Amino acid sequence: MMSSSDTFIKNNEENNQSLIINIDDIANQYNEVLELCNLDKIKLAGQKLVSLELLIDEISKDLDESNVELNKIIETIRNDVRLKKLKQESLEIDDLLLMLSSDYLSQGWQSIHNSNGIHSMYKENGSGMHSIRIEGIIESPIFDVCSVIMEADLYSSWIPRMLCSQILYQDSRYKRLLYCKASCPWPVANRDVCLYGYGVDMLEEEDLVVVVSRTIKEEDLIDIKLTSDIPTPKDGTVRADAKISGFTIKPISKDKTYVQVVSLTDPCMQLIPYWLLNFVINQFCHYLFVMLRKQSNKVSTDKEYQTRIKSNPIYKDIWEKAEKYFEKVNNNNDNNK
Repeated sequence: MMSSSDTFIKNNEENNQSLIINIDDIANQYNEVLELCNLDKIKLAGQKLVSLELLIDEISKDLDESNVELNKIIETIRNDVRLKKLKQESLEIDDLLLMLSSDYLSQGWQSIHNSNGIHSMYKENGSGMHSIRIEGIIESPIFDVCSVIMEADLYSSWIPRMLCSQILYQDSRYKRLLYCKASCPWPVANRDVCLYGYGVDMLEEEDLVVVVSRTIKEEDLIDIKLTSDIPTPKDGTVRADAKISGFTIKPISKDKTYVQVVSLTDPCMQLIPYWLLNFVINQFCHYLFVMLRKQSNKVSTDKEYQTRIKSNPIYKDIWEKAEKYFEKVNNNNDNNK
């Protein structure tokens, strides 16, 4: 029942209690979810959305057409394109974090190579799918590591065997559409991939920054203007399918960062030769992390990175978040003494 134009009362016959819901409260929760999305706190936004939808489902059981204002806001929430996208992103984030669980054996990972503080793992997923996971410590601030990952069009200058890394679209924050092409050892044909990627700020809640990427879908292209058309494979290049890939970036101290890299990819190859699989796991993956370390270490002195950092306002936001995080850590340490 409605007690006024902006309040809904739901009676619970089991415990003879009433749930009083103000329409403004629902609107505020809705706006909070959208604001968290704008701040790239995607995981927290997804959690808030689940709570909001549970409340809406409960209310909807007793709604009728006379509840005009409430029906209107519920319809708005249910039809919101951004919230539909948020649900997909939440699933992708959960999948990525599960793949990077600290209990890697329970997730079916095989430890392949562990030296110089770099741990490489492999998992066969069936149906031609293969997962690769690399993790280790980088002796650089989280700001520098994030800078390397942010500047996606520079990947081809440091990632082994990458021939091209072209940004097809980027927003003012952390979303990127990217085309990459890599050379493969003869006689295997070169591979390329078109990626949709976004950053997730979980620093305050879970001490993490997460980057999620996967193959571009048609819905990713709605309402955006590409800087150039998505390239078609040429000269025998085969398009791979990245199901889910990404990074987790965890600050250990101001000058030390723990990084995990994972990729679940269909290379679109009927049978991967053992020698190629061995090459990718034992050589390419390890060297990729070595180069990520090297690139992160040069950010503070590299002219190209510094020019981009100074010209892009988003880096001020990243810097302030990192400073705020370590200030909080230091305060907690002082309080625990």
